[in-house]
Amino acid sequence: MYKVSFTGYRPQKLPFFGEDDPMCVDLKLRLRKQIEKLIDSGAGEFFTGMALGVDMWCAEEVLELKKLHPEIRLTAVIPCRVQESKWNIEEQRRYREILSKCDKVLCLSESYTKDCMMKRNRALVELCDLLLAVYDGKPGGTKHTVDHAAKLGRKTIIISPM
Repeated sequence: MYKVSFTGYRPQKLPFFGEDDPMCVDLKLRLRKQIEKLIDSGAGEFFTGMALGVDMWCAEEVLELKKLHPEIRLTAVIPCRVQESKWNIEEQRRYREILSKCDKVLCLSESYTKDCMMKRNRALVELCDLLLAVYDGKPGGTKHTVDHAAKLGRKTIIISPM
């Protein structure tokens, strides 16, 4: 059994607006198919950083697939206890719902620090055997995470956001 971590963009960095946009629906379908393939090939533990967008969508897909594969596990690796505190009410509700269904929650810091997100991204890479990234080369946290995975020799599967 091997371990998979997720990384990818926040909604505002993606080339569409809203989850009902056909491009977002397609991306989520491609993510689900890839996660299913990973489960079929022996992935059993998944890690999500619980950021808005790709992290949470992948977590929701894993939770949905747990209904068919109760043996798989989902761990949330959150950067700090207050990660969602500035999000809107609906995003906070969704975040807490996902957290409540995770098998484990690893909290890296009690309070927000300027480097807690970067520490979370590094932890995601260090915990996994394979990184699944929604990435198209843009600078930022996802690029740093993909680069860190390459530096540590982690296999990475890249899914284009488009």
